[in-house]
Amino acid sequence: MSQKSSLYRTIEILKRLNESKQLCVTRLAQEYEVSERTIRRDFELIRELFGDFMSKEGECYRAYKKVLLQDVLSATDLMTLANIVNIFDITSKESLITEQTEALIKKSMIVYDFKSRPFENMRNQEIIKQLEHAIKFNKEIKIVYKTERTVSKRNFHPYKILFLNENFYLVGENVSKSNFEFLRISLIEEVSYTKKTFFVHKDIVEFIKKVQTPWAVFGREETTVRLRVDCSIRRYFILKKYLPSQEVVAYFDNGDIEVQYRVSNFKELEELVIKWLPKIRVIYPRPLKKMVKRSLQKKLKGLLDS
Repeated sequence: MSQKSSLYRTIEILKRLNESKQLCVTRLAQEYEVSERTIRRDFELIRELFGDFMSKEGECYRAYKKVLLQDVLSATDLMTLANIVNIFDITSKESLITEQTEALIKKSMIVYDFKSRPFENMRNQEIIKQLEHAIKFNKEIKIVYKTERTVSKRNFHPYKILFLNENFYLVGENVSKSNFEFLRISLIEEVSYTKKTFFVHKDIVEFIKKVQTPWAVFGREETTVRLRVDCSIRRYFILKKYLPSQEVVAYFDNGDIEVQYRVSNFKELEELVIKWLPKIRVIYPRPLKKMVKRSLQKKLKGLLDS
């Protein structure tokens, strides 16, 4: 059997556990062509997500009760699962999603419907599998990357796949340039393994944990940004964090609030500020105010010239 992605594998294992089958680490590792350590991590992930519903005898696992997805998955979880099914083109022919799970998703959609900007379609399963494998085993890869203007090749140390702004990014180190990069996975044309592996840098790992947008800059010190939000729109900022670092730091007598962010690149907040103008003001720093002004002038010029 060809190697399947971790998402496929974990869902299949959960399905078999729900069918009261005894599953042994060695046999699963052989079946999925992965290491025994990887299979053990799969079981740890399942236990972390669904609680303690398995008994362990030696290297084998068996569920002593069924996982009732309606008891552990909220409507939002179900919609997330539905999006994963759609994005990765998981079909019923592959028997990865049970009829019960499909029924739960459809039932939740009677009441809920989640609308967002279009998700990228992740149809090239082979590239996804290759990237997953390289990330897990710290393998250096060669990438052919195609944008509208250029086709480029690079040796790359892959660290993680991130979902940001409704797009999937491969993040890691461009070996030839020795710099950190965000690569849109939909623009990756080819992936191949080199014979090299790489050591994971702690600084890169910590940076990835704090990434908020694709415009974050590795190695650059974060800057505190303060925005004054008009009382007429403050509820949106109180109810929702537009970036993970968002914090309400002051309340004014007229109902306005002051919101604080920490970013490594002002571009991370440019779109947000423009979206809420004129009900939002940049208090600090001044360079962000200048950047927004230049951006608005450029947009206006483009509109008038068209």
